[in-house]
Amino acid sequence: MKWNNIMVLSLVFLLPICFFAESARCDDLVVGDNPLQIALSYNSQGCYEKEFQVGDQKLAGISGTAWLVETDHGLVTPDRGKVRLLETSPPARQKASFAGENEAFEWILSYETAGKGRIIKQLSIVARQDLVVHRVTLFDAQIETEPLVSRTGLSDIAAFFRQGKSGMFASLDFPYSAITAADANVRIEYPPFVKIKSAEKYICHSLTLGATELAGRERYGFDDGEVAAMDAYIQERYSPRFERPLFISCSINNRYTMPRGDVVFYTMKDHPSLGFHIDLLEDDLDLAQQLGMEYYHVFPGPFDSVPGDPEPQVVDEFMQAAKQHGVRVGDYSGTSMVFCPHYNEYRNTLESFSQGKITPADVCFGNPKFIKFYKDTVVGTDRRYGFELHCLDFLNIHECNAADHGHPAGRDSIYSQVRGLIEILTAINDVSPNMMTWSNSGNWGEFVPKIAWTNPNLYLADPYMALPWQGLNMTRLLDDTRREQMVALHYSRFLPYRYLTNCQYFFCQNSIVPDLRNYQYGMLSTVAVVPNLCPAEIRLWLDKLPDKQRQEVLAFYKKWTSFLTANFDLWKKTYQAGEDPGMGSVEMYGHAKDSRGFVFIVNPQYWSRTVEVPLDASLGFAGSGQCEISELYPVERLRLTEQGAFAAFGTSLRVQVPAQTVLVLEVKPAPEKIQEPRLYGIPGTIEATEQGYLVKTWGQQGRSERCAVLLPDGSKSIVSASVRDVPKQPRRLWADTPIQWVAGNDRCVAMDVTFRREAAPDELRNWEVKAGSLAEGTAAGWIGGFQDGTALRFPLFVETAGVHLPLWDAEADKLGLGSLADFCGVYVENAFSETQETWIDLVVGEKPDYPRGNPASTEPAIDLHPLPEIARSMAGSWWVQTGFHLPFLYTLGCEPPFDEHTFLVLPFVRQSRVRAVSAWINGVPLEVRKYQYPRNRSLSCFYADLVGTAAVGGENRLVIHFEKE
Repeated sequence: MKWNNIMVLSLVFLLPICFFAESARCDDLVVGDNPLQIALSYNSQGCYEKEFQVGDQKLAGISGTAWLVETDHGLVTPDRGKVRLLETSPPARQKASFAGENEAFEWILSYETAGKGRIIKQLSIVARQDLVVHRVTLFDAQIETEPLVSRTGLSDIAAFFRQGKSGMFASLDFPYSAITAADANVRIEYPPFVKIKSAEKYICHSLTLGATELAGRERYGFDDGEVAAMDAYIQERYSPRFERPLFISCSINNRYTMPRGDVVFYTMKDHPSLGFHIDLLEDDLDLAQQLGMEYYHVFPGPFDSVPGDPEPQVVDEFMQAAKQHGVRVGDYSGTSMVFCPHYNEYRNTLESFSQGKITPADVCFGNPKFIKFYKDTVVGTDRRYGFELHCLDFLNIHECNAADHGHPAGRDSIYSQVRGLIEILTAINDVSPNMMTWSNSGNWGEFVPKIAWTNPNLYLADPYMALPWQGLNMTRLLDDTRREQMVALHYSRFLPYRYLTNCQYFFCQNSIVPDLRNYQYGMLSTVAVVPNLCPAEIRLWLDKLPDKQRQEVLAFYKKWTSFLTANFDLWKKTYQAGEDPGMGSVEMYGHAKDSRGFVFIVNPQYWSRTVEVPLDASLGFAGSGQCEISELYPVERLRLTEQGAFAAFGTSLRVQVPAQTVLVLEVKPAPEKIQEPRLYGIPGTIEATEQGYLVKTWGQQGRSERCAVLLPDGSKSIVSASVRDVPKQPRRLWADTPIQWVAGNDRCVAMDVTFRREAAPDELRNWEVKAGSLAEGTAAGWIGGFQDGTALRFPLFVETAGVHLPLWDAEADKLGLGSLADFCGVYVENAFSETQETWIDLVVGEKPDYPRGNPASTEPAIDLHPLPEIARSMAGSWWVQTGFHLPFLYTLGCEPPFDEHTFLVLPFVRQSRVRAVSAWINGVPLEVRKYQYPRNRSLSCFYADLVGTAAVGGENRLVIHFEKE
């Protein structure tokens, strides 16, 4: 795509027709398709956009001049000179083009339908004298109702016009534009500040008009229908550069970061680069291959290098090794900073690097001198070594008032800088068809979504936490943070998810709960939304794992990167049917087409939720008939639904989502014929025996699961079930595995299986509460338990009418919630539990002895209730108590490493306002600690370690007191 070289070369044809239902005149015509039409009026004196219609709905009160061009000779409009329709020919209605001339230039204006409900408008001019084009306006309309305008701090994205359930967007096809809406007028324009010689042609940026169908639901300020229309526009206006997921690994190691002056890394220990620990680079390539990574990003970049370091031979040999591994390699530059402070070992400066040709005053992407310097340096290096990735960091475009940069001063300079940045990106992309530009920190987000047309892989923030997510693992918390950011960018700035990447950073190992129990959640909660992933700094973590665990991690990533590659077409669009990411929310994302697809349900909370999963267009499904649902994660099994083994498209299913889990479901058409017995509800296999069938399954101890066996037509009915003592249990520890018949018919039977031994606790949600100060309760002996408490289920705001999730601090304040509503119960992290392998014999016969009925699951109902009055109590000091049973707890000093301890997690809304938390276990003080997040120590989560305390294997009484500031 060449931004300033888009020409309308073909002849266009149009039959003059009526204005919708109005009588036709020779100078009136309509262009467009049924979703969007523009009524145009033209004659020898001008060209006007008279009316817009979306479907059957006219957008009232929108009309105006086709274009305005401001030059150094003044303002030029279409009514200054002759206007003619270039050519018409029946029965085309998709295109129209006009020509005209004035004392300044000749012009051609075209309208062309491009995609359903979208019209591209293009203006080109040929100068009749030397000109400077100061400003081009492609949309200048008089309006009755002011549009909704999407803006960033530096650029405007689109204007949205609404009427009833219909609407239209107008957007310049470039990452920068200015949209003004005032005094009953709206304009979309840009300041090219381009000099044109006489007889020279200038092609303006095009503008797209698109129909929108309002869905009636707004997220982040815009209707879902507007977001969908913009998503399609961004993906279809210019073809995406890549039709595959982008997986990237990186050589950076931030572990020994300690900035002092211009020195960032205290040591390069274990830090591979083209200049240090080169032997580790091949280890990284091995790892990238095992993880399924296509790209590998290496340092230093061209600006941080000097002649001879890195040695060209070393780079060539490394590139040969990368080729043998099937990994594409690339380098880095610091955009506005030029240099990377982490790797500028020789303290290069602009003056020293350019031999005095470039100074800091020249740094501006609107300055042709700096653009050429930057482009030549990066492109030359990339071509020399065959690099196919370039990371651009630290972008800082801002208003520039330099008089010698060749651009207008102030706000209008932003356009020139974006144009220069696009020129650099385009030149880098031209190095190779597989070249991937990849942006990192800085203000790239100011220019989304359209910057993705030339920068197709956007990672927009280094790991940092700004919102008070609750958790005890830093890597996981950062994954939640960036997922929230990506969803916000999609709905507020219309960036298609396919252009976003999450760096799953493993650089911070200072967590209470280890990465080994969180990396799967982090990876899957990422690909729930986007198809692109960078597991950054993963090697140093993997190097510390035992080989068995390391291999499990590698296999997991390889499995899911292969999965994304195989199913990428479904990741071009992400559907969202759940709540927005944040405190209290459960998110739901769909990747589907017709009757096949995947549903990811992300529950980052410390409590389970039952959600309604719609098997319809809201998650991308358009199938009919019945479907079968497979759970791909966390347990691989066929799901038993509330409708039975199969469910109907177009309906909704209740699904319970455990705490701290990503639930991945595959939906596909139900099999037309059952050839072999099929097992639903539990993992495992089913095989034929002489008496019937043998089910080999497994589950967590003490947990009950409903399962069903579906048999082929003509099979004998199952009449009994019994559990084998396989694997053999120790006699002193022997425990029963109860089986309870539920219901059945001639082909299918359902039963409840409770896996042996007692269940380990996780969610502590049922509590008794009592207001009172710490001194009052201590004096009354409440630390061992208290009487007359009010029984409540926490969090109080879950499944509550009138409470919109997520519930961040400001929303809790608006609802008038008191401090008791901040308490979210307690989660038992890592209570010891074993997987119990279980073999079940199923005997077939003629007379089954179970209730006749439809074998179906029993998901908890969603029962919305009013917010309890006590949730708005202004009491600031509370006592809460509950009991729980631990089947096992380490004793006699036989204690595991800290990573394997059992913890109590105490999540709070408005956690920063909780002044103090005290706890007692079985009447003995239990130390409550605060995990302050390493990436933002003003945020934290409370927890308590149960190992080495008064907690026991058996019944426990937990009492907590908390008070707000």
